[in-house]
Amino acid sequence: MKHILVCVKAVPVSSSVEVDGQHRLKRDGASLQWNIADESALEAAFRLADRDGSVTVLTMGPPKLEGPLLELLARGANRAVLVTDRLMAGADTRATARALASAAEKLGPFDAVFCGCKAIDGETGQVPGELAAALGLPCISNAEKVEMAGDGLLVTRRLEDGVQNLTVSGSAMVSFSSYSYPLRLAGIPGMRRARKTPVEILTAADLGLTPEDCGLKGSLTKVVAMESRFPGLRRGPKETDLDAGVQNLRVLLREVRP
Repeated sequence: MKHILVCVKAVPVSSSVEVDGQHRLKRDGASLQWNIADESALEAAFRLADRDGSVTVLTMGPPKLEGPLLELLARGANRAVLVTDRLMAGADTRATARALASAAEKLGPFDAVFCGCKAIDGETGQVPGELAAALGLPCISNAEKVEMAGDGLLVTRRLEDGVQNLTVSGSAMVSFSSYSYPLRLAGIPGMRRARKTPVEILTAADLGLTPEDCGLKGSLTKVVAMESRFPGLRRGPKETDLDAGVQNLRVLLREVRP
């Protein structure tokens, strides 16, 4: 696998989440971390490209992500690209996929495009499919394992009632479930590479996108209300009889998963 593009997203640390008057997450002042499923996608790409391939990591977000992208260079990425522009603030999944697709077309071609199946801040899981459609690629979702199969890929994906093995030839979009591949630590060679490799910056103008293509103006959906809800705990009576305890547990499990 010669050249893999990995799309990653920086998500707010849960303890630092704030929203503005338009129900948008405040990312500029929040503590950010890489989405765990995207880290799985990145490590999967590293393992495929370790011998003779290369990995380009792409993200969209505020300028302060330049530093975290340098860390991903140190961990193994060959190229890091940040799409950043105030015009893109408040983008929904469609506008996000459009911007990422424009960047991918500018930076490519690629033998494969990887990303996480969903981000923990929005949980929509829509971007992989929308990005694949924009790029004209087949999309394999919820991957747990990927390996080379001739000139293509053998992908193992998780289904509700088991697993499925798929072989795909040619370029494809693969989205990974969380914790599929733990992301490696930075090594000395990677740290040296990061010192010599600047993060590339792309704006809406660089991608040929107009204000109507970006952010809220380019979005088909809008958040109209938000509220915080914390599930309460339900404490049952203490049960000393093992058989009765097992029966009570069965009842509780049927309630949460019919």
